Amino acid sequence: MLEPHLTLTMALGEGPHWDADQPRLHWVDILNGELHQLDPESNQHHIRHFDEPLAYAVPDDQGGYLAAFRSGLWRLDDQGQKQQQLVEGPQNPDISWCNDGHCDAHGRLWFGTKNAEEAHPTGALFSYQNALASHFEGVTIANGIAISPDHRWLYFSDTPTHRIHRYPLDIEQGTLGEAELFADTRALALPGSPDGAAIDEAGHYWIAMYGGGVVVHFDDCGNVVEILPLLAPNPTKVTFGDSDLRTLYVTCARQGLDQATLNQYPDAGSLFSMRVDTPGLPGHRYRNIERDTT
Repeated sequence: MLEPHLTLTMALGEGPHWDADQPRLHWVDILNGELHQLDPESNQHHIRHFDEPLAYAVPDDQGGYLAAFRSGLWRLDDQGQKQQQLVEGPQNPDISWCNDGHCDAHGRLWFGTKNAEEAHPTGALFSYQNALASHFEGVTIANGIAISPDHRWLYFSDTPTHRIHRYPLDIEQGTLGEAELFADTRALALPGSPDGAAIDEAGHYWIAMYGGGVVVHFDDCGNVVEILPLLAPNPTKVTFGDSDLRTLYVTCARQGLDQATLNQYPDAGSLFSMRVDTPGLPGHRYRNIERDTT
């Protein structure tokens, strides 16, 4: 069972990312505009505060971060200060804004957007590596982005549909093929809705089920291997961390919970973890290809 790792009261904890180069765990509290950093060895926990909601931040291979705010993509320095806006939006922030993101092995950022009201399919899937590319539209809440160990598949879910798809990925060209259904969580009678995900070195897909209080572990064929409960109703995203990549970390949210529910789940909004048998895949940093050639 997943247990509290760090007691917090995050409104919308999201985007955990293990950076093996530091080594540190990074994640955000979207609604409070916070970037969190944790050293599991020393248990030192640092929080950087921003002036707008922050969807996720991935370390840059030359230092600092690439961060997705409601206003768009920004470069941050090592201290977490905004340095340069790289992309606006990329959609009208009154309609849709950045939600889930993941870097591939080439350092290309894949990210989705969500409808501001979480009710209409105005979002899309994009990628960014010095230039923005749009891959498909018609998304309400982009989530579940992860890439298989052999780099052949990109996984994606539009949360309200309860469906997880995977797309053939040409990692060299940064293009996607036609989607195929990986799992329908409603048809499988799984609790909650599919949110953020990660993949282990065996190609198994692990996903937080928002509103369901569980993380679901699928094999690479879409079969349920196990259902892992935690004492928080709204897990948001998972990642694998620590030196052996065998600690599963899970962020959670407190948003929308009434006082009775918070009394029942006092650790809602905390960071959870558990040890697992199969290591996860290493996280990748964003890589600026223009900078590499100068």
